[in-house]
Amino acid sequence: MIPPLPEDIFITIFQYLSLQDVLSMRMVCKSFKDMTHLRGLWMLILRKEVWGRNIPSRQIDIERLSTAEIEKLVARSLRLRRNWTSESPKAVRRRHVMVAMPRARITSLHFIALEGSPCLLSFSLTRRVEPRTMTVECWDLSSLRCKARRTMQWFGGYAVNSDPESTGIIAIKAPYVEILAFDPSASNPESAFIPLITLDISAKSILFLSGTTMIFRTMNNELKILDILRPSYAIRLEDSQPFEAILHDEYAIILRPKTLALYVLKAFRSGSHPPSISLSPVQVHEFQWRIDSCIMRRQIYPSALLSSDESKPSNLNILIRYSSLFPWPVNLLHHFILYPNHSYISSASVTSNNLPYNFPPVLSQTIVSPVRLFAITNMALGTNGTAVWFDSHTDYHGEVGQRLAGLMLGFSKEKEETRSEDGTAADQVSTTASMVFGAHVMDDWNTMAIDEGEGCIAVGSMAGEIFVEDYMEK
Repeated sequence: MIPPLPEDIFITIFQYLSLQDVLSMRMVCKSFKDMTHLRGLWMLILRKEVWGRNIPSRQIDIERLSTAEIEKLVARSLRLRRNWTSESPKAVRRRHVMVAMPRARITSLHFIALEGSPCLLSFSLTRRVEPRTMTVECWDLSSLRCKARRTMQWFGGYAVNSDPESTGIIAIKAPYVEILAFDPSASNPESAFIPLITLDISAKSILFLSGTTMIFRTMNNELKILDILRPSYAIRLEDSQPFEAILHDEYAIILRPKTLALYVLKAFRSGSHPPSISLSPVQVHEFQWRIDSCIMRRQIYPSALLSSDESKPSNLNILIRYSSLFPWPVNLLHHFILYPNHSYISSASVTSNNLPYNFPPVLSQTIVSPVRLFAITNMALGTNGTAVWFDSHTDYHGEVGQRLAGLMLGFSKEKEETRSEDGTAADQVSTTASMVFGAHVMDDWNTMAIDEGEGCIAVGSMAGEIFVEDYMEK
């Protein structure tokens, strides 16, 4: 006989059970069945089984979900995780995107959210046709319907806003520098991208955009940073060829062909730094070899949703393929982690004595990834720690063929304590891809994007083809 305990006592007991045990309790009696449908219980399970284990989930407003929807979200997140991290993740479907310019090279793909709905941004560039034309298209991920389209002459450079909360989605030079936003009331896709701000600046190319902060290259190849709400004030960065950048209100971290540099932006934000003087980094790490290709992303931990301290920096994952003396890059990927500085005081200004990150970055693991001569290689990092890349490690015979492989980037706390001065770790490991998403008999895949919460990978080709693979039913 079940003891007559208060309902909240049973709820407290249920949260210590496994998910399968909670579902089994529904078969015991009607009162237990009713209790296992309570919203409070499923919020506890969501925090424990999904967020507490750093499993990504769909980016939706939990407060608007019913109890049944929260239960479905938990089940979906766990099923997706099992498939996503398996040796050969199985796509439940492959969908093809029909771009406006057939056979135009897909230069980049980006998953974004528009009005709470997941979307895919695609950039297509014509080849061998002058003037060259760039087409930007936004696709609704649920239907692959085009929500917005903008076609313009190619004048050089664009950047997708890395801040999902910003109204401005894209900065593009066409020929003026425009910040584009999405108009949900537009009657057709051709008019849905609208210029939010037009900047009267002399720019050769746009490199990075985060919130209202933009980094661009001037006509005389100087690198400058400005706030698009205050475009008349721009200062030079002591930099040459940035590959990747993480922009924050207080600092900027820039990955360059041979170095990783941290800039303090306090004087830039206040407008007190003289425009005639270059802003110098306060920390610089020099890598052992020159970089061929790379990507850098801040890792977001779902368990951080349980913490009240949102200002604390999180790990930066850096994935690098070095150059070589031969006409092809090395057959290895190097995963570095830039760890937060535990002594950093977020309420105080960033200074040389109060830095958000500890330098140098730590080499976490080396990944075998062979690339043949003249093969296209690229890589992408998810915010939840998924790394994917193209390489030539396939079963196809001959001189063509590509593989889409991946790995979950794990880390241990001990590595942070065992770093050496050259950015290596005492317990670094060599490994191979743990997930193979697919292979291609041709050699024309050239760009990709991943959305871990939705369970999607998008791949673009030199021939103007885009496909989206879903690893979970919508």
